[in-house]
Amino acid sequence: MNAGADIDWRFETPRIRARLIDSRDRDLYRNLYTDPAVMAHIGPAMNVADADALFEKVLGWNAEWPMRARFWRMADASDAPIGLYSITRRKIAPDKIELGQMILPQWQSQRLGLEVTVWIVGLLMNDRWGLGTDDVVAHNMSENTRVNRIGVALGFEHMGKDAETDHQEAWRLTHTAWLANHQAWQSLMQTFSTQSETYTI
Repeated sequence: MNAGADIDWRFETPRIRARLIDSRDRDLYRNLYTDPAVMAHIGPAMNVADADALFEKVLGWNAEWPMRARFWRMADASDAPIGLYSITRRKIAPDKIELGQMILPQWQSQRLGLEVTVWIVGLLMNDRWGLGTDDVVAHNMSENTRVNRIGVALGFEHMGKDAETDHQEAWRLTHTAWLANHQAWQSLMQTFSTQSETYTI
C-alpha cells in the first residue's frame, strides 16, 4: 500500500494555485524546458523528445512513496499556467529538502518566486506532508541575481559555491533558523496576502 496516496499535495498562495504535475501538463513542461530564456540559468535548452522523456520521469516520481521528489504545476486564479515548483531529497539525507522552480517568461519579475517559496518553506517546516524536514537548500547559477535576492530576502545562509553542483551558489535554511525568524516570515506572508499591486524583484 502506498502510504503517500492519501496526502493532499495541493497548496495555494494569494496568487498561485498549485497541484502535482500530471499527464495534462506535457505542453507546460515542453514550454519550460525548451525555452532558452527559461533555461538560461539552468542549463542548455532541451529538444522536445528530451523534455518529454524527463516529463515521463517526473510523473513517476510524483507517484513514488517514500517520496524522492514532488513537482507542482503553478497557475493563477483563472488556471493560466505560471510554471513549476519542485522539492527533492536523497535517501542518505531524507530530512534535507532541495527547492527548485521554473517560471514562464511572461510571469517573471512579479515576485512570484519569492511568494511561492515563502509558502512552501512554511509548509515543509510545519511538516504539512510528514516529511520531517530539518534543512531546506537551494542552488543557483551565480549570474542568476533574481534567485540570489530571494535567498537573501528569506534569510537563507549563503554557503558559497558547491563543487557537487558545478560550483553553483548554495543556500541553506535550517528549521532552527526558520523558527528564530518566524515573525519575519509571517510578515512576508501578510504582505503577499494584503497587497495586490504588481511586484518587481
